[in-house]
Amino acid sequence: MASIYYTEVDLSPYEVPNEQSLCIYISGCQQVCQNCHYPDLRKANYGEPLIDFFEKLLELYFYQATCVCFLGEGENTPQSRRELAIFAKQASKMGKRVCLYSGRDIEPENWMNVFDYIKVGSYQQFLGSLDSPSTNQVFYRKNVDGIYENITYTFWLREMVL
Repeated sequence: MASIYYTEVDLSPYEVPNEQSLCIYISGCQQVCQNCHYPDLRKANYGEPLIDFFEKLLELYFYQATCVCFLGEGENTPQSRRELAIFAKQASKMGKRVCLYSGRDIEPENWMNVFDYIKVGSYQQFLGSLDSPSTNQVFYRKNVDGIYENITYTFWLREMVL
């Protein structure tokens, strides 16, 4: 039985620095961030099972996307973590970098090591999102040694240019 459901997909140059990302919105979010920009993602099993469409999405966006970005972790159960890791490995085998946006206030966890990029931290309106220097959110990139480096500052630089 599938545990990861998605509501929509989008192509974006903004979620991951220097990447054109296929963004997949995952439902079942356990966070209750005040002023959440997408409260429908809190609904469990909302949308379609990603397992039924993931290969088709990769094929459809293969030439447009350099990265697959999962916006959310679902219900954050052992099963949903396994499924996300499988999807990430599948995209990696096709030459795509992979990113996970987690809304939890954590450091990257061991199971997340399949991702090239990880965003952690709940949205707190008074601190701002990734493009704010006062944000509590952190964006990591895995370096060649497999160590995650904080590159949140790249979102601030981009805002200065725009």
